[in-house]
Amino acid sequence: MDRTSEILGFLRDTNSYISGDAISVKLGISRTAVWKYINQLEKKGYGISKLKGKGYSLVSIPDRLFPWEINRHLYHSFVKEIIYKDTVDSTNAYAFKTALTGKPEGTCVVAESQSGGKGRLNRVWFSPAYKNIYLSVVLRPPLHPSRVYPITFLSSLAVSDTIKDITGLSTTLKWPNDVLINGKKVCGTLLEISTEADMVKFVIIGIGFNINMNAQETDESIKDKATSLYMETYKTYNRAYVCGVLLSFLEKYYAIFLEKGEREICNIWEGKAQIKGKYIEINQTGEVFKGISEGIDPSGAMLLNVDGEVKKIIAGDVFF
Repeated sequence: MDRTSEILGFLRDTNSYISGDAISVKLGISRTAVWKYINQLEKKGYGISKLKGKGYSLVSIPDRLFPWEINRHLYHSFVKEIIYKDTVDSTNAYAFKTALTGKPEGTCVVAESQSGGKGRLNRVWFSPAYKNIYLSVVLRPPLHPSRVYPITFLSSLAVSDTIKDITGLSTTLKWPNDVLINGKKVCGTLLEISTEADMVKFVIIGIGFNINMNAQETDESIKDKATSLYMETYKTYNRAYVCGVLLSFLEKYYAIFLEKGEREICNIWEGKAQIKGKYIEINQTGEVFKGISEGIDPSGAMLLNVDGEVKKIIAGDVFF
């Protein structure tokens, strides 16, 4: 933890004021250095009251996805490093580059906005600043490439649990990677993989999660399809808290995946999605399949009964 974060910790721990002298003694630095760090916090948006003879008091905290704010809400030690960006082309692209340099599993990239956010099939992901969560996580599972696809379910399960935990709302899981509230998309995920012939080098899980975006801030092209936690509850959420809860649930499901395998994750997803027996349509690059879902097979593929013949469909757009 850097000095700025340590000073912020002291400010949080006091109910009133803490003097510059007390901070300087705790950290072994000068009062002038303390003053400079306080100014850095103010530049980041923290409201700090300064009272002669008493010192400093924390008045307000900005709604920013600073690593130290997210770390406060993590339950375990899965996250090794959080790389914060005010803006980036794509958190997935940035995470992919960092993974290529050898960054360890548990490295996360989080951004306040994206200039080139992307979803599946190279679709644009609308990314307004300071409203939502744009997050990518590096995983290095010891797997053969043929077994990696069910990892895409980890993020939607984690998001669904996060929404239930924070808002009490129920969600719909849409194969393979979307989370819906009242029929509208609140979150999408994107899996990108680097492999060698017989092993996975790393996996990037990208998550775009709509939190505080309102209807007026939603792009016209998706207004009838997208929603956010704010639009569903009319409440504003601390995004760092939501992000911490989300990463904690993601760690939970990743641990299940590593311990019990892809079949278990597919079973959990299938149960939460309640997909078995539903009539669905799947558009696979222009070819449309219509039938009754018979669930998800161990590879993560949809099993669709089309006029008595069960087809195994690897990817596509689903319509209920």
